[in-house]
Amino acid sequence: MDIRDQAALLAAIVALALAGAALLRPARPRSFTLFALLSLDLFIFSTAEFLHGLSGAAGWHDVWKRLAIGSGSLLPAAALAFYLEFLGVKRRPARRARDLMLGGSVFGLVVAASPLARSDLASLLVAVFVLLALAAVLSVVWRETAAAPTRADRARLTYVLVGAAVVGTLAFLDFLPRLGVAYPLEGLGFMALTLYMFLLLQALLRRRLLDLHEFLGKIAVVTLLGIVLASIYGGLVSWVGVRPGLFFFNTLVASFVILALFDPIRSRVEEWVVVNLFPERYELVRELETLRDRVVNVIDPGDLDRAVLDGLTETRRVTHASIWLVSEDRPGYRLLAFRGPEPVPFLDAGTARALLRAAGDGRRALLLENLDRRLAELQAEYPPAKGDAAATPMPPAISQELERIVDAREAMELMKAGICMPLVAGDRVAGFLACWDERVQEAFASDEIAALIEVADRCAVVIDNSKLYQQMKERDRLAALGEMAAGLAHEIRNPLAAIKGATQYLDPRRLPVEDREFLEIIVEEVDRLNGVVTAFLDYARPLKTSMSPGDLGDLLQRTFKLLTPQIPEGIEIAIDVAPELPPVECDAEQLKQVFLNLALNSFQAMPSGGKLRVTATLARDDLAGWREPRYRDARIEVRFRDTGPGIPPEVRESIFVPFYTTKEKGTGLGLAISQRIVKAHRGSLSVSTPPEGGAEFTVSLPSIPVEAAVQPLAGPVTGAADGRRARRRRRPG
Repeated sequence: MDIRDQAALLAAIVALALAGAALLRPARPRSFTLFALLSLDLFIFSTAEFLHGLSGAAGWHDVWKRLAIGSGSLLPAAALAFYLEFLGVKRRPARRARDLMLGGSVFGLVVAASPLARSDLASLLVAVFVLLALAAVLSVVWRETAAAPTRADRARLTYVLVGAAVVGTLAFLDFLPRLGVAYPLEGLGFMALTLYMFLLLQALLRRRLLDLHEFLGKIAVVTLLGIVLASIYGGLVSWVGVRPGLFFFNTLVASFVILALFDPIRSRVEEWVVVNLFPERYELVRELETLRDRVVNVIDPGDLDRAVLDGLTETRRVTHASIWLVSEDRPGYRLLAFRGPEPVPFLDAGTARALLRAAGDGRRALLLENLDRRLAELQAEYPPAKGDAAATPMPPAISQELERIVDAREAMELMKAGICMPLVAGDRVAGFLACWDERVQEAFASDEIAALIEVADRCAVVIDNSKLYQQMKERDRLAALGEMAAGLAHEIRNPLAAIKGATQYLDPRRLPVEDREFLEIIVEEVDRLNGVVTAFLDYARPLKTSMSPGDLGDLLQRTFKLLTPQIPEGIEIAIDVAPELPPVECDAEQLKQVFLNLALNSFQAMPSGGKLRVTATLARDDLAGWREPRYRDARIEVRFRDTGPGIPPEVRESIFVPFYTTKEKGTGLGLAISQRIVKAHRGSLSVSTPPEGGAEFTVSLPSIPVEAAVQPLAGPVTGAADGRRARRRRRPG
């Protein structure tokens, strides 16, 4: 058995293995099926060539020759069918080429089945047809390579084209000995064919050019490593010569040497290949590792933008970078900081749902290019209706996948992200790290993506640790506040009681009219100071709640019935509660306190009259139906919108801070206590300024999933009552 027979056997084994790998792939596309058929044809051809070289008997020799001619004549048709599917060429323009290939294959099968198989001339004609037909197939690949839409696609197809040209050239040289021409490298064509078919399968599996680069790099690593290890082994064993007694001893020594040197040699070879073949990848991974270690020293999430975003942009491989953190005032994610073009400032829960679902499925990174590729595959497999042609019916699972892809792609476009990595802190997605290099279609290789994921993991650790740190600070602050409040109540309330009692003991009839006003001022200010102490104690005291299912619509109606005597003259109240709102788990008295505080603030904001509109609806992202299982976490939003002067942006940032107030007689604790109550209900309290003016406070609360909806009162309820007009415009507090 010569080297050519051994190479043919190797090609047959590899072709059969590749065919099995393609056929066993789940949800196999048509391109994999055609690749498997091409591999099976190569398996039959290589096996026939191997057995033809080994067979000495005339009968069997003739059988294997006929099988080789027949299977070889089918190669161009099988190759053309595969490449047309692989390149996405439409069937109608390629009909003439397919007819020519099929005609040549029929001619080859006729030769194989007839006495012409014994004729060297007929065999030569079949071989010439196969070579010319394969050259024609390569011309199709060349034409599609030149017309590829992107540089990455052109480079990927160039690999396929160059590999096929090399294999065809070596196969032609392998045929020279049959024409009587000496060729010292016989069998090299089969070896090249083996490597090329393996590369072709990788081109099918690895749709990204960078992954193909990485695969070629691994081949280079394995090749160099094999050469180094073979040199070591051969050097230690070859000097044995005619002394067979030393052979087993030297073999054992060589094995131990290779085991000891394998890991360090492999590391050096891998580093050498990456540094010399892919220097940009090597530099980026090193910089990302440095950035990962730098993030460890960050404590406050607010400092992540300087540590992470600046580090990413300094690599010069990122044109867009942004960090998103979960919003505390409404469902969604707020932009913390960014570098490059500005993305949207807020991602609501509906927009981020596809990203959250991917994180829940365990995906640590989403790539825009992968979403685009999968979207193109689904659209090609299930084209929409055109003209009189009906649309291809889409299975429900595929339809859901398509919807998720579209939603995720929309979210990443809003974030200006090419790769989006969830920041998983504990059992929740605390934010996202997004980056992109818009200059290239495929920005990051797999090892670069792995390094980016490690940076995102460190950011998630910082966020989780910061949350625990803030909880500890809040606990210590409240403990100190409680101790101070207890002393404050004793030190202030007793003198206040004495001052108020002494003032009230005085007979106002004995004093002039001007002095009576001073007594009234003293009593009024003592009462105000006593109210400040009471509010301070309420804020410092641990919040105790008694939770039970409640109907927000009914609670709003009872709150405003209680407020009726306090509604200033000229203020119109409109309450609009959506029908069939789900109930919420709440402490009704505490929520009533929140609603009372928000309503009174709105009254003070409209001293000259106006309108307060109160609405209770499902959050916009949950309107599709809160009864369904995926809406078990629906949220209800209660909005208080007035027609007052609104709240300036610089004030909005501080109105929930304890003791911050712009009122002359305000305590600065009303909104702080309200926010604390809402957070105890696992909700959020936020403020905004509508485009039409005024101010809008939004209370967002999670609902309770039940089988039957509670029927709250619905429809607008208006009312006005006489009362003294507020003397000043509202100022937050």
